[in-house]
Amino acid sequence: MLTQVIPRAVFNNALVAALFGVLVPYWKSFEFLDTILLLMYALFGMFFTAPRVVDAASGAALRRGPFFRAVLSGWGLGLVIFWLGIATVSLKVGSLLTPPPAVYLTLAVLSLAACLFAGAVAARVAAAVPSAETAKSRMRIGFFGFLVALLGVPRLLDEDATVALAGLLTPEGLVRLTLVAAPLLAVGTVVLLAGYRRRPG
Repeated sequence: MLTQVIPRAVFNNALVAALFGVLVPYWKSFEFLDTILLLMYALFGMFFTAPRVVDAASGAALRRGPFFRAVLSGWGLGLVIFWLGIATVSLKVGSLLTPPPAVYLTLAVLSLAACLFAGAVAARVAAAVPSAETAKSRMRIGFFGFLVALLGVPRLLDEDATVALAGLLTPEGLVRLTLVAAPLLAVGTVVLLAGYRRRPG
């Protein structure tokens, strides 16, 4: 069983890394450094975190160590793809291109908070459905739906809302966004995990 699961997981991760860490950035080139796209990539760790937390969840018991290892490994893989994309664009244009430090540091913090929240949601979903595969499938659908909404909603906004959103996508705006969003995500994580621990075995 283990020899079947590990190669498949490695293959899937390598495929996602090649697609989103190399092919998409190579195709987008300079556009890859657009803040909204970088924000989407910063949240990519949620995609890796959710299935790892589902595997770490066991019935009504969710051990702290496996949960945080699952979150940190998913977050780390997301950051690898983020920087792989930046490296791909830099190699294509022949010079090092990186977002400002305020941007990538802020996105790293926001990504970690989002991965913790996604992990808590995954734990609750895993407790509510009959199988791990069902939980993983629902989390993947939810994740991609979230990214599609993140990409599509700005196009539906009126001019005033678009201007306000543009203000949030500056380095200073991202810092303000993170100062608000990260604590809210942290509170949500604590509430979800507390509710999960109260579930009967």
